[in-house]
Amino acid sequence: MKILMTTLGLGFLMFSVACQSQSANRQVNDAQLSAAVKSKLTSDTRLASLTDLDVKAENGKVSLSGEAESEEVKRLSEETAQGVSGVARVVNNLEVTPKAETAEAHFVDFAGNPVGTALLTEESGGVKFHFKLNKLPAGFHGIHVHEKGDCTKPDFKSAGKHFNPEARQHGAANPKGFHAGDLGNIEVGSGGTADLEVTAPQLTLKASDHSLIRPGGTAIIIHAGRDDEKSDPSGNSGNPIACGVVDKAAYTHTAIHTNR
Repeated sequence: MKILMTTLGLGFLMFSVACQSQSANRQVNDAQLSAAVKSKLTSDTRLASLTDLDVKAENGKVSLSGEAESEEVKRLSEETAQGVSGVARVVNNLEVTPKAETAEAHFVDFAGNPVGTALLTEESGGVKFHFKLNKLPAGFHGIHVHEKGDCTKPDFKSAGKHFNPEARQHGAANPKGFHAGDLGNIEVGSGGTADLEVTAPQLTLKASDHSLIRPGGTAIIIHAGRDDEKSDPSGNSGNPIACGVVDKAAYTHTAIHTNR
């Protein structure tokens, strides 16, 4: 009986050790599978927009979480993960978060010299303008969106009037204002540079009568003086000193040509 009990005890111990070993191996295999799937997804250029990607594997079941910019990217991510050796099932928890709409403007002065850029981004509160400017006179300058995408030198009159889809008067301090394209003032430092952000709540880059992406285009003009934000039509801000065409695509020959 004693021998039998000893044998049973040893058998149970060996079974426990085997189970623990099997569990440890499974954890290692799960970690290896997670790493393999994540490596496959992050190396696929079609899936470059994936963000906050997290991959967890358990007994061949792989769970994906994070953000994808479209349903197509979400679908491709699942297909790619499914193609990794050892994956039996994919649980796709990726959240579709569309990429923000963006546009840009490249500014030139009256002689056609480049003087900076603006990156435009669609946000919940309107369009955010991130200006990076250089080689401009120090001080405050009125800045406005104009109704035509044409920056013909040297006076930029080709850009037309202020962008004003609601037919209001100029300036935030004007009781009949303000133009949707009124951006107030920017301050240029003593070195001729500025790096700042402005948000315009009445503008959008999406399809709308308030959209900056439209037939004929739009432009952004920087003026010589400070905008008083109340005098119609341009706040007594003086002559234009720089202009940039708003372009949804990358800066191309077309955009350069409109700055002729």
